[in-house]
Amino acid sequence: MDEDAHAQARHVIAAKRLRRWIPYFLLGPVTGPLAAGVVRSLRARQPLLAGLYAFAVVEAWVVLPLVAHNFAVAASP
Repeated sequence: MDEDAHAQARHVIAAKRLRRWIPYFLLGPVTGPLAAGVVRSLRARQPLLAGLYAFAVVEAWVVLPLVAHNFAVAASP
């Protein structure tokens, strides 16, 4: 294996690793893995599991901040 082919293989591996980390950087540490789960499940042709992941993403984006807000309002004098 010559040096150019070896460098190209390292570049491909680095690009694959970066693609795995993109959801974490874009969506955060909680919803990033959930969004990645949606994509993986759809690619694996598992729509029910993808729907459950999507439901968890929506819950983390909508319901969790509302619950936190209600707790904060209830705790304030």
